[in-house]
Amino acid sequence: MSYATEELVARIKAAREAKGLSQRELSALADVPQSHISKIENDAVDLRVSSLSTIAHALDLELMLVPRKALPAVQSIVRSASSAPVINAATQRELDRIRETVDALAPHASSANIDNLQRRIREITQIQSQLDPDLLQKVRRTLESIESSGSNETFNRAVEKIRSLRNQLAHRASSQETPHAPRPAYRLEEDQDG
Repeated sequence: MSYATEELVARIKAAREAKGLSQRELSALADVPQSHISKIENDAVDLRVSSLSTIAHALDLELMLVPRKALPAVQSIVRSASSAPVINAATQRELDRIRETVDALAPHASSANIDNLQRRIREITQIQSQLDPDLLQKVRRTLESIESSGSNETFNRAVEKIRSLRNQLAHRASSQETPHAPRPAYRLEEDQDG
């Protein structure tokens, strides 16, 4: 297998795994036999453009021919996009359920409350490196408690709980960032005269 083909296969496999899909699930989405996907990933069959195209589309990837002069710019954009975390299928399902619950709440709450709630949920989803289905399930259950009671007090408590979860995520994300360069314990003053 050539280096270019190896790279394509590795990217397809990485995209499948990042989405939390098994080969069988990808097979259903792409309408390509699971055995063929396995053979592609294990270099047991030549990768054909038709298979590559259907599998790529099922993984929300796009194939295109790029002018060689534009390749560095495209690669830079792809690197920056691929460094962003990919939301797996379970997380996406919870996000969809949260949106449905908020939509169901809209007729029973003031627009200011709904706007505040939507803003808090957007804040949570922006911290994608920490998103997991269990946390989102807590958010959804909190929203469902609003739906069942319908009181403003419950609504405000739920929004506050969601804000608290967002703060926990933000603090966890900032503590996992790469540490800053060490700073000296002392500093020499450059201008001692004045």
